Amino acid sequence: MKTPFSRTRRRAGLLSPGSGVAIIAALAVVVLFFILRIFFPGAIAGIARPFWGTGAMLTDASAGASAFFGDKAQIVRERDARAREVVALQAENAALLARTKDLERLLGGRVEPVPGTLAGVLIRPPVSPYDTLVLDQGTRGGVAVGQQVLGPGGLPLGTIESVAEDTARALLYSAPGRMTQGWLGEKRIPVSLEGASAGAFRTSVPRESVVAVGEPVYLPGPGAVPIGTVVRVDADPSTPRAVIHVRPFSSPFSLTWVTVSP
Repeated sequence: MKTPFSRTRRRAGLLSPGSGVAIIAALAVVVLFFILRIFFPGAIAGIARPFWGTGAMLTDASAGASAFFGDKAQIVRERDARAREVVALQAENAALLARTKDLERLLGGRVEPVPGTLAGVLIRPPVSPYDTLVLDQGTRGGVAVGQQVLGPGGLPLGTIESVAEDTARALLYSAPGRMTQGWLGEKRIPVSLEGASAGAFRTSVPRESVVAVGEPVYLPGPGAVPIGTVVRVDADPSTPRAVIHVRPFSSPFSLTWVTVSP
């Protein structure tokens, strides 16, 4: 049974000395705030000003950080763009250097202007069949059927077989079965050179002819132009002729530029 004494003791427990002090302090703060607000309004602003300044500083710092990271992102983008430009320039320089070296090989030791039309090789063996070259010059560039095609150092390669407006097809002297008149050795033995594909030739001479490996083989050009050397001599005692195998100085697989003689 609850008595008035027990209810009084419960209220006393709720209102302990600690909680009472806290309530009184809170009320005092509220009363002080209203007194300052009514009688000393400037004091509130003075007390709050440091906090406002801190908030402004934090806002400025946040804006500065955003600007910093924004500038950094822009710098990264510009850096990447410059890197791409450098790569493109390096590729362009490499292409120009390769072109210069190819043209130097094509000209050889000649210093005078080369007569004829300079043509780039678009397609070469083994992509093109039967030792043919597809060139990037045609009738528009003055190329005509029958003109001779010269390689590095004025090396005779073949002749123009067909021409379009902007392209031409050259048939190499080394095309399988093609016969071309030339000379063998320092004695200039007249021979018929038969194309053996991939720039190579073969011919035959009387077995008693003295032909050594390494001797030069010539084709008509501006004079007699060496186009390769003897790499093998097959002399069968049962046959009257020896078969001569010739390897070219210039492989059609590596041709990039040629000159079409006028």
